[in-house]
Amino acid sequence: MPLNLSQPKRKNAISLTPLIDVVFILLLFFMLTSSFVPWRIVDTPLSVTTETPAASEERDNVILTLKQNDGQVWRHNETLSLSDASAFQALVADNAEAVFIIQAEDGVTLQSLMSLADRLTLNGAEMVSIANAFAMPEAK
Repeated sequence: MPLNLSQPKRKNAISLTPLIDVVFILLLFFMLTSSFVPWRIVDTPLSVTTETPAASEERDNVILTLKQNDGQVWRHNETLSLSDASAFQALVADNAEAVFIIQAEDGVTLQSLMSLADRLTLNGAEMVSIANAFAMPEAK
């Protein structure tokens, strides 16, 4: 019986199954390693009043300064520790009607600033303000 050599050769097709497997593995990898944490919005309302300054009541100011990210808060020449809850309770109780103004020096992180603001509001401070929050850096 003679061999029939005139049959057309079949082309070897590239299988897409391994490619699809790799795509699904990459998809699974990126889904598992990504974090889908919602962004936290910091609510810092600005007080907008339509009253004249003479008609508004005068409040005392308590100025607190953050110099570093070490958990120490400066008031005049004394320091308070952010971990000392009783000191903040006494400070807020002594100045219940005051406006607490937070000043931060260069290099202080937003986390330290918000930790101090949270500590004040948790202890009952009604008016907390961040000084120089919208100041533009000076050109040198």
